[in-house]
Amino acid sequence: MRTHRFYIKAYALAVVIFLAGSSLLAPRAAPPEDEGLTVSAAPPSWQIEGALTEACTCAVPCTCNFGEGPSPHNYCYALYSYEIRKGRYGETPLDGLHFGGADLAHGRTLFIDERANDQQRAALRVILARIIERASAEEGEDEAARLAKEMRYVGIKQEYDDRRNRLEVAGIGQFNANYIMGLDKTQPLVVRNNTTWRIRESIKAKTTLYRVKVGKDKLDVKGTNSNQGDYAYTDQMDFGTAARWSCGASMSNQGEVMCGGK
Repeated sequence: MRTHRFYIKAYALAVVIFLAGSSLLAPRAAPPEDEGLTVSAAPPSWQIEGALTEACTCAVPCTCNFGEGPSPHNYCYALYSYEIRKGRYGETPLDGLHFGGADLAHGRTLFIDERANDQQRAALRVILARIIERASAEEGEDEAARLAKEMRYVGIKQEYDDRRNRLEVAGIGQFNANYIMGLDKTQPLVVRNNTTWRIRESIKAKTTLYRVKVGKDKLDVKGTNSNQGDYAYTDQMDFGTAARWSCGASMSNQGEVMCGGK
């Protein structure tokens, strides 16, 4: 009997040792994933180059462009458009499209070229949020989503040559302007590195017609300031916050006033 019991105990001990060894050698299961952890992809890179066409209610030259307050009035209401000669947002082409805004007494109206498809519209909203609203790279997509509710998609005609410029935004406004020619009468007067618009060289012009109507805001003037100049922007640029007198780059999500705003 003792011998029989000894064999039973030895057998049981061997089974326990075998099972313990098997558990040590077996591959361990992967830990459960944290369902609350999400990794957001970096926003697409983008780059655009083209021309800015702009007019405002200031006399020529707009003193806002020189770091001063507006003149001769205590306000500066601007209409402007960015033409994209060549551009992309990730893999989305943007060549030939436009975007811009109108900064008026009752706020800013933003618009995008009606010819843009859904992908291009989404891309332009982000770019517009970065350039006009001056949102940071981290805030660009969120700001674009906020702006989507108030964005207008309209026909935009932006024209310019070596003597004049013209902008017409359907349902918002239009202006025509002639460049101010220099002393030799062959080249326009150019201002470099102005304090308002992110363009290296700005051709100064004077409007022959400037009309805008948006909601309660209505303009019908002439003989006012206009700017024309080329730009080149990328997602790596810091568009900064608006200066106090910074037409077309104020009324942003940071709460700055526009030219002459209260």
